[in-house]
Amino acid sequence: MDGIVEFLGFWMLYLAFAALGFWCWRRLFFWLKPGTDIRRFCHMLGAVLLFTPAPIEAGSVYFAPAMVVFPFTLLTASMQQAAFALNWFLGGLVVGALVLAVVQLARFVQRRRVEVEPPRG
Repeated sequence: MDGIVEFLGFWMLYLAFAALGFWCWRRLFFWLKPGTDIRRFCHMLGAVLLFTPAPIEAGSVYFAPAMVVFPFTLLTASMQQAAFALNWFLGGLVVGALVLAVVQLARFVQRRRVEVEPPRG
């Protein structure tokens, strides 16, 4: 993580532009019905794509966006050497899926609570 602290200014700049990119990504799915699970899943994929860091090579302390590390390592080396960046993407997808599951559970519980509560008054 020394690489992140050492280049903190550049990471903040990247996060600002990644947030702008994520905003654009969300606008790409205007044709999906708002509030659907498919739309939320597509938004999660964009967040994982833009915000997942990965070490620039296996065992390195310097990080870069995984969407840059994976293809360039794949182009300059082999798939075996690029697999570490793919693992970071898969980890991001697992975390994203867990967050979606927790949000879905909270929505389900809230919906059930509204259906069960009798009207006051």
